Amino acid sequence: MLLLLSGVSSRSYAQTESVTSRIYFPGSIGLNLPFDDSRLHLKNGTILTTALEYRPVDGNAIFIRFNYDAIHNHYQQVYSNSPTNVNTGKLSADIFSLGLGYRRKAGSIKLFGILQPGLAINSYDRVNFNPETISIDQISRHHLSIKLTSGIEYYLAEHFALTLESSYFYLSPRGNYKLLNPSSLNFNIGFTTTLF
Repeated sequence: MLLLLSGVSSRSYAQTESVTSRIYFPGSIGLNLPFDDSRLHLKNGTILTTALEYRPVDGNAIFIRFNYDAIHNHYQQVYSNSPTNVNTGKLSADIFSLGLGYRRKAGSIKLFGILQPGLAINSYDRVNFNPETISIDQISRHHLSIKLTSGIEYYLAEHFALTLESSYFYLSPRGNYKLLNPSSLNFNIGFTTTLF
């Protein structure tokens, strides 16, 4: 009986270990290059990326990744029909994406590409003028987004790699106002690892 229980427990432990070793947590920071409109004077910004990735098998294979991207830019002028009335300010976008990717080993590195549809939440400041007070509200607009990513991983250990990524965001327009957060090109440096 003891031999049977020890065999079952060692088998379940091995299965648990193999499942956790297939879940990765990529993280990176980088430069956001918006496709600027000359009327907006949008400056280059920053992008912070965190993700959860599941790799069903090792090597050349399809994988699933959920991304959270936080983008911040500054601008110097707004459109007449924009969602904000602040002429000079900061634009923030929180983008949640889920999609499929493909990874291929090439010598000591791994190359990958990902296509992820998602939801972008753009935040703006709006100033309200009343006879006695001035208040600043933050408003949000939701938009569909598409993220296309390509990257390189260099493994320092079996489950730890340094990463270089380039990505393109397309944010779809919504409603009858002009979208201040444009499509953008991003360059990130970071890492990916498992918990165990």
